[in-house]
Amino acid sequence: MAIVRPYKDELKKKKRKKLILGSALILLFIFIFLIAAVYALFFAKLLDVRTIKITVPEGVSQTDLNAAINKWLDAGFWKLTRRNDILFFSGTRLSDQLAKQFPELDSIVVNKHLPHSLELSVSKRKPAGIWCLSVAAGGCFYFDKNGVAYAEATPTVGFLILNVNDSRNNLIKLGDKVASHVWVDNIILAKELLVKIGLDTSEFDIPVDSFDEFDAKTAYGWPVIFSDQTDITRQINSLAQFLKEKLTPTQTKTLEYVDLRIQDRIYYK
Repeated sequence: MAIVRPYKDELKKKKRKKLILGSALILLFIFIFLIAAVYALFFAKLLDVRTIKITVPEGVSQTDLNAAINKWLDAGFWKLTRRNDILFFSGTRLSDQLAKQFPELDSIVVNKHLPHSLELSVSKRKPAGIWCLSVAAGGCFYFDKNGVAYAEATPTVGFLILNVNDSRNNLIKLGDKVASHVWVDNIILAKELLVKIGLDTSEFDIPVDSFDEFDAKTAYGWPVIFSDQTDITRQINSLAQFLKEKLTPTQTKTLEYVDLRIQDRIYYK
């Protein structure tokens, strides 16, 4: 028995050494593989971004877009930049970054074409009107159907474009929404429907202390007063019927105001 035990202990030591050596070799192989993979993916330029194709609408600077894209791709540390591997960077993050830098862009679609090409398709916002702030806040902005202020504008007068004068003390910068969707949707809808019933509007006004009220100044000079709490379509349809059945053309021209703030009621003077 004294001879057998040392033999077994020696056998266990040899097996343990083989196991440790095997594990070390496996770890070394994994380490070498990872180093090779990192080199192939990020330093060997097998999948780096080399060409960028952008489809832009008129009025959008392709030069500025290219510069912004290249700056974003080259960001990183040391030589580990987004440009090094087309597979690993996020096209959504690139779109989000460009949207912040270029608020006039409505949509930005990024497509990756292996092994080295990026293709971007962008569209420009279409103006729904001009939104002007109070004198204290200052500034006018073009805004789109979603209410996004995307470019600076100068105040205008006329019946062709929707002009909104917001007297509330709001502050807006490019990329912000000029107001909540309820305000924007109702004002755009009111403009469209008033034109359909023969009442051209030169501008819309939101009073300084307004909670839900806005006015539409008609071509006759008198305002139509609305509330965001009512059904705008139903109120304007009722107004059209009222003007047709209750007032003569002369009486319509000489009105002082029409108040539609209470649902299914029309007040006028």
